[in-house]
Amino acid sequence: MRFLRSLIFYIFFYVWTILYFSTFSMVKFFTRNFAFKIANYWSTVVIKFSKVILEIDYKVTGLENIPKKPFLIASNHQSVWETFFLPIIFKRSIFVLKYDLDRIPIFRSYFKKLGFIYVDRNNRYISMKKILTESKKRFTEGIHSIIIFPEGTRLNPNQRTILNPGITALAKNLSLPILPVKHNSGSYWVNRKFIKNKGKINLKIFPVIPFNNNKNEVLEKLEKIYYEKLL
Repeated sequence: MRFLRSLIFYIFFYVWTILYFSTFSMVKFFTRNFAFKIANYWSTVVIKFSKVILEIDYKVTGLENIPKKPFLIASNHQSVWETFFLPIIFKRSIFVLKYDLDRIPIFRSYFKKLGFIYVDRNNRYISMKKILTESKKRFTEGIHSIIIFPEGTRLNPNQRTILNPGITALAKNLSLPILPVKHNSGSYWVNRKFIKNKGKINLKIFPVIPFNNNKNEVLEKLEKIYYEKLL
């Protein structure tokens, strides 16, 4: 049954994605606000169908912790589920992505229009300078938050890694608070596995970590949230 549900979902996912973005393929002529609406509606439908077909539900707590002013989002990363879901919660948010994702033709034009920022893992110094420059520009253009995965890649539940300190440099340079987000999506939307598990994903938004010159202290707080705090 799990295999059949997963198969049905992926058939829907690819058909829906191709038809939807083909319909709105002239994104370069759209305003950024309209492009956000199109992208968020696509994500909303994907999440709804994952709930109906895969029986993957979700629960969100800590919405009261979302700042009204611009901020950085530091989320743990276990699956692609959070890349669909986080923009639904955080309106007018963009991602910092690896360059590899620019190769997906159907998404490339939307990523560009929305203002997503790409990083080259092979040249961290140049990438960091680019992130700092483009982040400043995006916030002046009206972006409300930037989503970053400090773990750098998708990890399985209970797996740990050393967090990338880039988010602390960005927070310091922009004088912005960091909003920690933790979830357990990898327990159900299993990373790099075709078959998904039914269940409820818990996502918690923690209180902001104020801008702090002590990067080690900030990283220690994030590590404690990701690897020690309960959902």
